[in-house]
Formats: sequence, structure tokens, C-alpha cells
Amino acid sequence: MTTMIGTNAYRPARRARATVEVFGVRWPAHKAHAVLAGVVAALATLVIFGSPQASAWVSAVVVLAVWWGERYLAGNAAVAPRSNPPGIS
Repeated sequence: MTTMIGTNAYRPARRARATVEVFGVRWPAHKAHAVLAGVVAALATLVIFGSPQASAWVSAVVVLAVWWGERYLAGNAAVAPRSNPPGIS
């Protein structure tokens, strides 16, 4: 196979993601935070509105927002390699 751009096997080491130990199993911190936020949101919605359906919807939205939000914070963003010329990222 022919490539127009030379490949570079060098990849910088990724930094280790924060982990939390749950019952002896290491979980990524963003997942643990999302589950905890979802449980809190579900209980709060259930107490305030008394509707299991509303509680399920709110907890789902909160879990997704926290999970994706923490996973894609600016500190975790991909960075273009130094081998790229200026203007190409």
C-alpha cells in the first residue's frame, strides 16, 4: 500500500487517567463520578417529583453529561504531533 504522508511510529506516552478503586476493581474516575451523580440526581428527582419516569430521564441525562464532560475536558484533548507542519493539525 502506498501512502502520501510518511508514517511515524513514535507516539508520545499518554498520561495515566485518574482511577478510583470500587470493591477492589479500578474504575476510571469519570465513570465513577457519572454513576454517583446519576444516583444523586435520581434520588433527588424521585423525592421532589415522585415520578419514576422523570427520575429515569433526569438521571440518564446527568450520567451522560458528567461522563462525556469529564472525559473530554481540555486536559484530555488530543494534541497534534510536532512532526506536522504549521497549519496542519
